[in-house]
Amino acid sequence: MTVLTAGTSQAVMLTDLRFWSAPDHTRVVLDLTDAIEYETSFQEKPPQSSVELKGVILFTKKREFGVDDRQLSKINLLPIRSGGVKLVLHQKRPLNTNIFLLKPYLDKPYRLVIDVVDPEQEKKEQDERQRQKNTKTKQTRTVVIDPGHGGEDPGAIGPQRSMEKNIVLAIGTKLLHALDQQNHVRTFLSRKGDYFVPLEHRARIARDYGADLFVSLHTDGSFNPQARGSSVYCLSLSGATDEAARILADKENMSNVLGGAVSKPATLAKDPNLNQILLDLMQNNSMKESLRLSEILLDDLKDVNRVKYQSYRQANFAVLRAPDIVSVLVEMAYITNKEDEQLLNRSEFQDRMAKTLGSSILKYFKDSL
Repeated sequence: MTVLTAGTSQAVMLTDLRFWSAPDHTRVVLDLTDAIEYETSFQEKPPQSSVELKGVILFTKKREFGVDDRQLSKINLLPIRSGGVKLVLHQKRPLNTNIFLLKPYLDKPYRLVIDVVDPEQEKKEQDERQRQKNTKTKQTRTVVIDPGHGGEDPGAIGPQRSMEKNIVLAIGTKLLHALDQQNHVRTFLSRKGDYFVPLEHRARIARDYGADLFVSLHTDGSFNPQARGSSVYCLSLSGATDEAARILADKENMSNVLGGAVSKPATLAKDPNLNQILLDLMQNNSMKESLRLSEILLDDLKDVNRVKYQSYRQANFAVLRAPDIVSVLVEMAYITNKEDEQLLNRSEFQDRMAKTLGSSILKYFKDSL
């Protein structure tokens, strides 16, 4: 048994429990009113992980939460006579468990995050991406669509409580299907469901696939309810084109904190297999091509929604830092604007947006031949 100290032993309220299922892991998040002390243990038969939360008071009388995904069958909350709560994660087979405490941030309280990871499935996912890369022909173009946010990180939220993470996944899936109808174009998603993928992992997934193009989909948010329209962003390593672009990049880069990632986003600028001169050349070329794609996107998006900026904007977006992949970030509309939120929820608008983005991507590839 390992003892991990994360706070004081004073009574703390456990106010919420949530979980999300990914192909290779299940994430469980506990909301707490303060930092806590906890102990972890594991048993093999039947396989289960336990976390003893010292001095914690339960928020609910509910003692069992059904999960039934690839990793877990259920979760139990069991009061301890000596005081506290025992969290039991019933695993479908022996799996790895990672646990860490997140400090309060914005509207998020203290959070205890528990990832139950299937290393075999994780390797299968990586191997499949590598297989797709290795079977790619010279004529094939690979596109990775990145639906932003997910899981614990909802992204921007509209007046009617629409969540960015759901809208971008819906449009991203439609875009995937639109591009998959084309010969010599293979399309993949960085996330396929409602779970969080750290920013650096999204770009790494694109590299695993051998992506020629990485398109990160988002819906914008603003304290000004009148702000609306579409915009396109590219990477800048030397500073943002304007203050608005810098603020947006800072907001998007904080996704790791909201979603629950331990490490800070990697720059992906260092690769032991490549020298720095080659990396710089690749970065310069991919950034130049990203600007060219952005111009095509902006010209085509005018037929779907009003365009907020007539030209692309640049800032240091963590998710766009892969030096060898043409990468852009598209803010499709303002979910915090009443009219834009209504558009984003309409199937017809989602179809038009996906079709237009797909058409722009095909134009870019055609001009690149």
